[in-house]
Amino acid sequence: MFRPVRKFRIAALTILVVLVFFLAPVIPYVNSVHVPGTDQGSTSAVWGAATPAYAILGYGPPPYASQELVTHGNRTALVYFEGGKAVAVEAVGGPGMVLNPSNVIAVNYAGVSSSDWGFLNLTFHLQNINYYNITDPVVYVSMVGFSENGTDGSLTIIEPRALGSCGQLWISYDYCTVSQVAPNNLPVNKSFTFYAEVRGTVGGTPFVYRHGFSEAYPRGGIGPQWVTTFMSQINAERGGPPMTENATLDTFAALRFKTATEVFQISDYNLSQDAVAFFGPIPFASQVSELLLFPGVYSPNTYPSFLSQYAPGHLYLLSNTQMTQYGYFVGQAPYYEVSIPCPVYEIPHAGVNITQFFQEHGCTTKVATTTWLVLILSP
Repeated sequence: MFRPVRKFRIAALTILVVLVFFLAPVIPYVNSVHVPGTDQGSTSAVWGAATPAYAILGYGPPPYASQELVTHGNRTALVYFEGGKAVAVEAVGGPGMVLNPSNVIAVNYAGVSSSDWGFLNLTFHLQNINYYNITDPVVYVSMVGFSENGTDGSLTIIEPRALGSCGQLWISYDYCTVSQVAPNNLPVNKSFTFYAEVRGTVGGTPFVYRHGFSEAYPRGGIGPQWVTTFMSQINAERGGPPMTENATLDTFAALRFKTATEVFQISDYNLSQDAVAFFGPIPFASQVSELLLFPGVYSPNTYPSFLSQYAPGHLYLLSNTQMTQYGYFVGQAPYYEVSIPCPVYEIPHAGVNITQFFQEHGCTTKVATTTWLVLILSP
């Protein structure tokens, strides 16, 4: 007569085991993380816990949130997790930071849009929805392929790019819009994830607020196929012998990208010196021409028309039938974005102070990051 009770106990025990297996976070996890800005070699243990179902089958909630704050001494970092493993770290400030406080920031819009001059802008429209003013607010953008800056052991170091500030004091319920030229090295016509990140202090508490978005980058990317198509279009429009790619000029273009972007305030910085050092003190060095182009979102077939309207001097060099060879290099670097409208958009020659040149024409500039196309032409 005790069998029904026994069966009930077995059934209850089975249910308990199942519940523990799927619901009880009893399996400990630990990751040792070095917080950037602290002594090298010092680490903080970040503990988590998961259910047996997750540990054995990978089913159920992971032991960590996708992002967690970790403080070591007087520095705080945001640690990125994938499952039970820390994969990246980002310094965000001092101690006492709060992650994603409620009722502080509202992101009304975040996306990629085309600017008037053909570039893609990454734009955030934000609002302070708290009763308190926010002091020293800075807005950042963080995304894969854009924010990495080296490694620390097995961890990727994330350094989000500052898009702008909402002033030293962001008034309660006031709005803020920040925008910057979007990176060009993102997945082509595929969805990618990026984060709007705001850091500041509200009610005496420092915070970091992050909100993720998915977006499709609507462009084909500047690469070998783009350049080949563009040069084919130039060859077709100019007539005469076609320009062909030269590997030596490709190498020189890579050198020029490095030099020109180091001092991008001066147009074609150090071109003559680089040419002589690379080719030797021979007449050929003086015959090399350089074009620094920023194609933005233009297609290779329509970019010649853009040059015809905004940079006719550059198109004239490309149309010179005495030039029979070209080399190129494509890379990401800062440059000066010119305000629109502006009566001039083309720098006339090498050695020009770019900000001063545009100021003299009543235009303003700001530093942004975009894709450079360095073209080297020669007879």
